[in-house]
Amino acid sequence: MEIPKQIKSLENRFSARGIDNARRVAEELLAHVLGCRPLEVYLREVLLAEEEFPSLEKLAARIEAGEPLQYVVGHVDFFGLEIGCDPRALIPRPETELLVEEVLASKSWNKLVDVGTGSGCIVLALAANRPEANFTAVDISTDALALAKENARRPGLDKNIQWLENHLLDGFAPASLDAVVANLPYISSKDWEALESSVRDHEPRPALESGPSGMELIEELAGQARTVLVPGGMLFLEFGFDQGEAIFQCLEEKGYSNIRIKPDLAGLDRMAVAKNPGSLLP
Repeated sequence: MEIPKQIKSLENRFSARGIDNARRVAEELLAHVLGCRPLEVYLREVLLAEEEFPSLEKLAARIEAGEPLQYVVGHVDFFGLEIGCDPRALIPRPETELLVEEVLASKSWNKLVDVGTGSGCIVLALAANRPEANFTAVDISTDALALAKENARRPGLDKNIQWLENHLLDGFAPASLDAVVANLPYISSKDWEALESSVRDHEPRPALESGPSGMELIEELAGQARTVLVPGGMLFLEFGFDQGEAIFQCLEEKGYSNIRIKPDLAGLDRMAVAKNPGSLLP
């Protein structure tokens, strides 16, 4: 079958299943099978080879069944890196690239911890751009940390990253960090039930759901970071689009200064940047 006809066929199948951006999904899936970039599929003059059909059909069936494209092809592009992804960790989202940009825009840190590292996308993007800095990547999930370490080996960035299975910042010494960045679970238990099935049924629930309010882990981390950060240290958070006011209030109550709530590309509240004005120790 000619490439454009194959793309149209896949697009129609995916649209019939209610899959968003069906054409883009079709292009990316076909590009994965052909070993090229999505837009390059249209430059191919040869037909899809007969031996390639079984692989394509098997992957297409997984997408029709609701599995996310990123898990089907096994990777996602994030901040110029190819990040492997599978159900061990949350799929990296484009808005998280904005969080990386915020951290990189701040030049006043050398020792940083990425809390809830998941696939490792944040810490790896930071390490690629700040090779002189020191990083620790923390996650409570053994499986997620294993995936993050695999991703670190691919671009060869693991030489300045320590990996730690841990609950948030438990055990970190007071005033020991210049910066903390986190994209923690922020979905409430009620909202988790209402998530799209492609997310709810495939991505790891502990990486999505925080608890009844959705704020539990962020509030705990913000409290810990006030002690663990040096005076003037920075806290960077990603959160849900409807949590901006609650996040600002939380950080204000815990004594942070220079609190800024930043939007994503859709104009929705998505990130918080705050400064630790001083140690909480006597």
